[in-house]
Amino acid sequence: MITIKDISKMSGYSVTTVSKALNDYPDIATKTKQHIRQICNEVGYIPNATAQSLVSKKSYTIGIIFEEITGVGLQHPLFSKILESFKNEVESQGYDILFLSKSNVNGNSGSYYQHSIRKQVEAILVLCAEFNAAEMKELYESKIPVVIIDFDNEFICNVTSNNKEGIRQAVNYLIALNHKKIANIHGSLNTFIGEQRERYFIEAMAENGLSVDTNYLVSGEMFTKDDGYRAMKQILTVESQPTAIVCASDMLAIGAIQAIQEIGKSVPEDYSIIGFDGIDVGQLISPKLTTIKQDTETMGKEAAKNILKMINAKKRIKKGETVAVETDILEGETTKSL
Repeated sequence: MITIKDISKMSGYSVTTVSKALNDYPDIATKTKQHIRQICNEVGYIPNATAQSLVSKKSYTIGIIFEEITGVGLQHPLFSKILESFKNEVESQGYDILFLSKSNVNGNSGSYYQHSIRKQVEAILVLCAEFNAAEMKELYESKIPVVIIDFDNEFICNVTSNNKEGIRQAVNYLIALNHKKIANIHGSLNTFIGEQRERYFIEAMAENGLSVDTNYLVSGEMFTKDDGYRAMKQILTVESQPTAIVCASDMLAIGAIQAIQEIGKSVPEDYSIIGFDGIDVGQLISPKLTTIKQDTETMGKEAAKNILKMINAKKRIKKGETVAVETDILEGETTKSL
């Protein structure tokens, strides 16, 4: 194996000069750097990443915290797309990603912060975590640059969809179809997204002069298909039935459609349904789901842009900054005009 000492002998420069040239130090002449790099290319020398990081104090690694509590994991139809977009963006700038775990590895255990220090990550992207857990707060209060998806924290840059405008689009779309008795299957109010989308639903109805029957506000808990099914079953017991339902996720909407069809009713003939996400599966079911589509590609790029900006500036973005990515309505076949 070719070593840096071999490159030193071949080039006629000291080991220190070779090391500085490969790490692009400004006090090494451009001509010298080019000469040394040419020799490295000719003999197939690959610099040791660990040694380089010790010299440059850069690991070119970004940590990922991904706790998908519904059990779907990396196959999550929304967050996997955000992550893919993020990955493509940071890799184009020479960074690798590393999934961080709390599990015991080689006898080492501890918090996400401790693991981040051990692995020398330069920044962290957080998706699907227990955002308010003590170990997450430890991370937020550290000096490590952090970007989170779909959460609000006074210390951290947050990337999310414009939930207010997205829910407003859904409500206005149904009202334009002459619906007035509109129910809402929201996520858990203990979650950032669940609380936001329920609150903005009530606001959007009020903007149109419509009140909301409390029986029409039902929690879909963790946004899963089963949660949507159970929530719709509850709505179906209400004496005065709604004509339309706004769901806080596409999986909730798919579960609601299943519950409706199970009792011999039909979508959209008996109930109009609109989801929120724009995941692929919503366009594969029959009828195709009308939904508020999130721009996952832009969300991933925005998360990457902000993380890279903090890495390059060697400091965090001002606390509490939120990047709200615009949504769009994707018309399907689950809504009809009254």
